[in-house]
Amino acid sequence: MKKNTFFVLILLFFGFTSLAKDAYNISITIKGAPETKFFLGYYFGDKQYLRDSAITDKNGKMVFKGDKPLEGGVYLIATSEKALLFDFIVSEMFFSLETELNNIVPGMKIKNSAENDIFFQYTQYTHKIGKDAGNIEEDLKKAREANDTALTRKLTEQYRKINMDLYEYRQGVQSKHPNSLLAKIFKMMTEVQVPDAPRNDKGEIIDSNFQFNYYYQHYFDNMDLSDERIVRTPVFHGKFESFILKLTPQIPDSIIKSADIALAKATGKENFKYMLFWITNHYETSSYMGMDKVFVHMVDQYYAKGKAFWIDETLLFKMKDRADQLRNNLIGLRGQNLTMLDTNHVYHSLYNVKANYTLLIFFDANCGKCKEEMPKLKKLYDELNVKPTVSGKKYFDVFAVSLTPDAKEWQKYMREQKFKWLNVYDPNNETNFRKLYDIYSTPVLYLMDENKKIIAKRLNVEQVKEFIQDQEKKNSIK
Repeated sequence: MKKNTFFVLILLFFGFTSLAKDAYNISITIKGAPETKFFLGYYFGDKQYLRDSAITDKNGKMVFKGDKPLEGGVYLIATSEKALLFDFIVSEMFFSLETELNNIVPGMKIKNSAENDIFFQYTQYTHKIGKDAGNIEEDLKKAREANDTALTRKLTEQYRKINMDLYEYRQGVQSKHPNSLLAKIFKMMTEVQVPDAPRNDKGEIIDSNFQFNYYYQHYFDNMDLSDERIVRTPVFHGKFESFILKLTPQIPDSIIKSADIALAKATGKENFKYMLFWITNHYETSSYMGMDKVFVHMVDQYYAKGKAFWIDETLLFKMKDRADQLRNNLIGLRGQNLTMLDTNHVYHSLYNVKANYTLLIFFDANCGKCKEEMPKLKKLYDELNVKPTVSGKKYFDVFAVSLTPDAKEWQKYMREQKFKWLNVYDPNNETNFRKLYDIYSTPVLYLMDENKKIIAKRLNVEQVKEFIQDQEKKNSIK
């Protein structure tokens, strides 16, 4: 009895295994193609990625298949040298394409893919009118060189008509096949129509910012952000990036506002994932000062709240920890107070430094870069404090924190340099300054106003005076 049961289980196992089906199966035949490897790739963001490969048989046939469905979008076939042959659409998971190596687009035949029927009808149409447009351009050039105004006018009208026909063709696709990916690509390529600004009874524009605000508020109207296929198209990234980088002032608060607007509209998981990752990565790695505020916002509002469904606990922990290292030293915040010992073991507080501007610097007496910066700082200190102090308040002061491992070396360096500012250290790490001010290297400089609000961070000494002058201009405008 046990023996029979065992064989039944074996038969069931192999039976179910043999019945297992592919999640996708795409057959592509390119008559005349050599028996070699071809690649299946796709568009994602502003790049193309390879997904699969297959080797053609003697008839030029290759089959791409797998046990997990492909993500929908615009895909491509590339040669073994990774040269693009043609694009097509993946929406259905089982279909075939057949063509000829020397006549790929005009000769394309499609089976079991309505999306590619629409797509290749369009590409075959543009293939034809592209030739017509090219011929007209050549004739136009000759007509202009010959100063033949009549012919130039005639050819210009023909060229205009081709563009109008192309526009109408795209409009027809959107009208007849509104749910097709090609229709959604065309719609993404269409700019939002902005109405005229409202005017009062005298004909004067009421709001000079009306058109910009309308365009900004309606920017995503032509993007179906619920359709997860659009992120894998050549159009999506450019439209999204323009909203964040070009339409949005590159100020942290403005970027955060635009990011929240875009992410709220991205109901498609893949679109949301791409947008959130791109914004977070772009501003985390930005070389522009102050952009870490965007990163902290992204972590707090999306990653920490479980909205980044694709990341694991290890990565989440690292991102939250990084945000915690940054959140207390963002530009615009009041810097955290530090109370540390000087060379005579007397405690001094950062908040007790009375000056219009305070430079908080973390340095190591043995650090080569520090040895370059500290003499420059000494010169700047004397230059900015030429005027006599008022009630003991300096124009510019320094709170210099030593990270030198050997206190004796630091004290020796202080005696040699004869710095006039406060020189302190925290031998027992009582202040937790490394986390509060994100210190993992030296030198690190923070410029603060009289209330110890951070004006600039991670700058060099040569930039300090420039930032102070900019702040003075801002203060004079207020």
